[in-house]
Amino acid sequence: MASTKHKNPAAKPKEKYSVQQALTNYYLLVMFTLFPLFFTDAYFNIRHDKYYFFIILTGILVIAEFLIIMTASVDKPPEDSKLEKPKPKHLYEELSFMDWAFIVFLGVNVISTLLSANPLDALLGSDGRNNGLLLMTFYTAAYFMITRCFKYFEYIFVALAFGSMIVYALAVLNSFYIDPLGMFTLLTDQQIITDFTSTIGNKNLLSSYICIAMPVMIAMSVITEKTLLRAIYLIATGLGFAALMTADSDSGILGMAVFMIIYLVWFSNSLVRLKRFFLSATVMLLFAKLLRLFSLCFDDKSKGFDKFQEIFVFSGIGWILLAACAVITGILYLIDYKKPNITISKAVPIALAVVFGLCAVAMIGIMVYFSCIDTKTDLGSFERIIRFNDKWGTHRGFMWIRSIWIFGDASFIEKLFGVGPDMFYSAFRPYFNDLLKYGDSSTNAAHNEYLNYLITIGITGLLSYLAIVCGTIKNAVKYAKENPMLIACVSAVICYAVQAIVNLYQPITTPLFFIFIALCEAFVRNAKAEKSAVSTV
Repeated sequence: MASTKHKNPAAKPKEKYSVQQALTNYYLLVMFTLFPLFFTDAYFNIRHDKYYFFIILTGILVIAEFLIIMTASVDKPPEDSKLEKPKPKHLYEELSFMDWAFIVFLGVNVISTLLSANPLDALLGSDGRNNGLLLMTFYTAAYFMITRCFKYFEYIFVALAFGSMIVYALAVLNSFYIDPLGMFTLLTDQQIITDFTSTIGNKNLLSSYICIAMPVMIAMSVITEKTLLRAIYLIATGLGFAALMTADSDSGILGMAVFMIIYLVWFSNSLVRLKRFFLSATVMLLFAKLLRLFSLCFDDKSKGFDKFQEIFVFSGIGWILLAACAVITGILYLIDYKKPNITISKAVPIALAVVFGLCAVAMIGIMVYFSCIDTKTDLGSFERIIRFNDKWGTHRGFMWIRSIWIFGDASFIEKLFGVGPDMFYSAFRPYFNDLLKYGDSSTNAAHNEYLNYLITIGITGLLSYLAIVCGTIKNAVKYAKENPMLIACVSAVICYAVQAIVNLYQPITTPLFFIFIALCEAFVRNAKAEKSAVSTV
């Protein structure tokens, strides 16, 4: 009998790295390194510096990509007329749910701008923090460029690690009045010197930046298989936690707590990932204690630490937590060494999720009780956390309650489309006199992104924005098994979305948030394409 040789299947041809992909990756490289560090005149123009940097860089990317596409279409050789041509698809058939969500979000911003009392202010966001229609247009443009032209290389995330490390190191140095860049030289107001830090600006904005970059570093330290890169990510994680300790902002603590809980639940289904997660937690707590040693070198002459941060930096509880994490890490590494590839029951992450869910419900219940039923009991330092009133959250309660009133009193059209992008200042003007008792003469933000969107672009704008955020999270969770990079990217989205409850959007950190939304969709599109290719074989 004639023998038949079995041929190995042809190897999948390596995908060519196109000029379009290279341009998009270089764009991300610049956004992850130079963008957070860029400034021209210390803190005096820092918001505008970041705003114009993002606008110009994104504009260059869009124009370059458009020219390449047009050139490619002109130079494309004519197709053989004898070959059967595939049926052309309509444009809407190429668009995903996320694409439509962005289109609707931008469309609502356009309508809101046209209906606003001052369309020019709504276009530029000049009454607010430059979050007008123009910036929203560039967010959308960046999204479509990244989702269509991004190609994954790990060096982009290594660049984020090094860029964020510089920001974190400056924040730590600034907290002890060490000013290597001369950012404080021309400042005369001590309060501004205390509140501003690094090359980001206000401490709340530093917390916002940390809530984007640090979760990605933790996830990358767990996902990567390269020891050197894991060490880099861990150092970035530790410095990030130290920087967070210097930024006495509730938004950062809230974001950090949520993403650490999510990571614990997510990584608990794999011993390898769980041990690496606890290693990152150990490094974080270790850097908090190194910050204490750093403080001793300067006789504790610093801008000060909030009470919650003092637990990690100064108190003995921090040492206990560090020791506990170190022991757990050691045990997990030992178990993995003795019994490699051990499988953890699916019941573990489910049980953890239930426990943390019940804790969250309990916290909400306690807050409702002391805010609505027992409003007299003295809660001491917990008053600002669990009793919601006008004073809650550094008088955020005052602004949130009035924001609900403003929405309730708005016309039907304003309820649908708001008063105009970033026009919160004009909507809140009637309450400026009442705001004086808290030391502020005015405000251009509700210090809650969701309320801000509700007032400025209405219920349609808020719903389209929530569709973007929730759609990103849903798709990332669905395809995370196909591509673990989705865990890293969606963690930045979730953490930012959580801290946004008590923070504000602006051109300093929010562009990075939209970039990670775009990266999530890019990885999802790639996972779908690979799945489709496998199913057709």
